[in-house]
Amino acid sequence: MLDYFIEALPHFAVYFASAAALAAAFLYLYSLATPHREFALIREGNSAAAIQLTGTFIGFAIPLATVIAHSVNLLDMALWGAVAALVQLLVFVVIARFLFPAISARIAEGCTASGQFVGGIGLGVGILQAACMVP
Repeated sequence: MLDYFIEALPHFAVYFASAAALAAAFLYLYSLATPHREFALIREGNSAAAIQLTGTFIGFAIPLATVIAHSVNLLDMALWGAVAALVQLLVFVVIARFLFPAISARIAEGCTASGQFVGGIGLGVGILQAACMVP
């Protein structure tokens, strides 16, 4: 058993480092894509921005975890991880452009309900993505 662990540990390290890099890239790109600046708002104590970004991040992480568990190699994981990121970006675009055009401003103002809504929808869509990404 110890031999298997020692053999598997480098694979874990590579996948975990890759997942962390994808997660950091997702958070960076997502924060650039939204009109409000989540990290600055969170530093100021804006709970709505924190809830929104946390829900969206979990909505990205769940399908990424599913992809990691079922991918055939790192490229497969990275490609499906990019799909998960794109879907989360599209969730915000659909909400902000078509459903609630003022939602970004409401989050910036600290409206917790708006942050919960965006984060919750992102989380729900992430769960659905995860289910669809399993072969």
